[in-house]
Amino acid sequence: MKFLEFLSDNDLASLLLRISIGSMFILHGLGKPLVVGMEAVIPGFVEQGFPVWTAYASTAVEITGGTMLLIGYYARLASLTLIPVSVGILVYHFSNGWVFHNLGGGWEYAQLILISLVVILLLGTGKYGIRKSL
Repeated sequence: MKFLEFLSDNDLASLLLRISIGSMFILHGLGKPLVVGMEAVIPGFVEQGFPVWTAYASTAVEITGGTMLLIGYYARLASLTLIPVSVGILVYHFSNGWVFHNLGGGWEYAQLILISLVVILLLGTGKYGIRKSL
């Protein structure tokens, strides 16, 4: 079917995935210092056994990596950098069970983000980005 050919456009798929995941990381990263406050975020990191500095580092990585995904600048590198952050999020939420609306949030949303980053890593930036290759 000729009118559905756009559905097999990997560049468009990469763009849509980069925009959605990139904007999500930007908003989550900005939410830590601007909405919740780092003084409320840090105890969660420490409780999981992470040093205090990792709260600031993950916030910076989320904002920077999310921006890189959003504009299509070294998307593979950005997703590769965000994967460890997503693994940390997955580990943090794992004990809360499967469903994200459980108290403290479940782990399926974190898993979806992690898999989306792997897909971006495989697809790359695509033609709708500032810098297409690593």
